[in-house]
Amino acid sequence: MTFKEDFEIADTTFKRARGLMFRSGISKPLLFIMPSESAELSSIHSFFVFFPFDAVFLNSKGVVVDIRERIRPFSLKITPAKPARYILEMNAGQAKKKGIRIGDRLLKKAYI
Repeated sequence: MTFKEDFEIADTTFKRARGLMFRSGISKPLLFIMPSESAELSSIHSFFVFFPFDAVFLNSKGVVVDIRERIRPFSLKITPAKPARYILEMNAGQAKKKGIRIGDRLLKKAYI
């Protein structure tokens, strides 16, 4: 399975730090590109995110290693079960609606 939607890319320190904070919603999925694959460095939070969202964690090959659905606003540290290089944040319920499962390869080589 390849994710066919267009992404907003968060590939700089500033874009990754801002993420979904202070937004009113998600117009298209936000793809975080982390500098390296790590569980700890791929941790997220939802401080100053005012709506629930789904987060899909992917390894350096673009394969889903963890899925967190309906993350609530102002949640503390959320660490993936396995090391991740990419994090795909989308509207709450979209991971399930799109049938995303652990082990799916979602990213095209262009992102890897």
